[in-house]
Amino acid sequence: MVLTPIRRSLVPSPLEDQRKFDDFITQYLNKCDDLLSYTKRYPVVKETPTMTVQRQNRNPHEDHRWLRRDVCITHESSYDELKHVLYSCRAEHLPRWMPQLMAVDAVETVVPNLCQVFRYAFRSQGLKANRDYCQLVVMREFLGDTAKPKPRIFTPSASMANLALLSRTQSSTNLSAQFANNAFASRAASPTGSPPGKSLKPVRSMADFQAPHKQPAHNQFAGLTQGPPPDHSDLPDVPRPIRRFQVVTVPIEHRNCTDQRGFVRAYYETYEEVREFDDGHVEWSCIHHSDFSGWVPSFVADHSIATAFPREAEALLDYVKRIRTHPLGNEY
Repeated sequence: MVLTPIRRSLVPSPLEDQRKFDDFITQYLNKCDDLLSYTKRYPVVKETPTMTVQRQNRNPHEDHRWLRRDVCITHESSYDELKHVLYSCRAEHLPRWMPQLMAVDAVETVVPNLCQVFRYAFRSQGLKANRDYCQLVVMREFLGDTAKPKPRIFTPSASMANLALLSRTQSSTNLSAQFANNAFASRAASPTGSPPGKSLKPVRSMADFQAPHKQPAHNQFAGLTQGPPPDHSDLPDVPRPIRRFQVVTVPIEHRNCTDQRGFVRAYYETYEEVREFDDGHVEWSCIHHSDFSGWVPSFVADHSIATAFPREAEALLDYVKRIRTHPLGNEY
């Protein structure tokens, strides 16, 4: 399976239907939650005192593997710094800490700092042609009670994201038998699910998503999954996130982002979350999946991405340290 970009027509207009737009955004944030939970079981391929890199085992349903990277940061004010670089002024800072990124072009702003479309042009090394990407970027920050982790459902099925959405709805006790049968049938499929607008079920709006979570019935998903993990967030010795933000980047087809001469159109998905805990430390998690397209063999692309993946984190942290004494640091 290769990455398939979503169509621009699948992105609802917030002016025409606010609830439908909120549901669209929430689907991607829920998928980020699901992947953050599910990818914890991937084998570790690199580990340092501050960073862990995991890689998915070869999946016959996918041409390229998923990667996960977790970085632990302890220096003061690190959450605000990462928020400025990765969230508030993302397009401005990306070319400054990623030297292979040639250009970031704003294609469309659906809602500022929530839903935008960008074209990213990357310089390729060696004999590979340059790549460009047309990406939909969805982001949101969670504060207070909404920053606390939600119970999540673990299942290696293509309907994993849908099950997570249902577990958060007040009406999820009316889970239909038809949906249950679909979940059983898809257990052998990819854990990453399908892009919103194609097979995902409707979800709650942003206003409902931020409401206090209600625990589903104990036997609601009996036989479907392993059930949600135990929630230890109320225990005094367990660090709890006091704020976090997510950035989801997925490929999209857009009429104002057509193929350009000298570039091969490639695709990638990235799900990022930065969490600040009540004990003072900050964690940055990134889950990545990409397709180079063109004539690059999949094993060559996987090796190149796996090599560059940990270096990206090191480059960002070095960049944050440099701009502490730069005038841009006053913007924090």
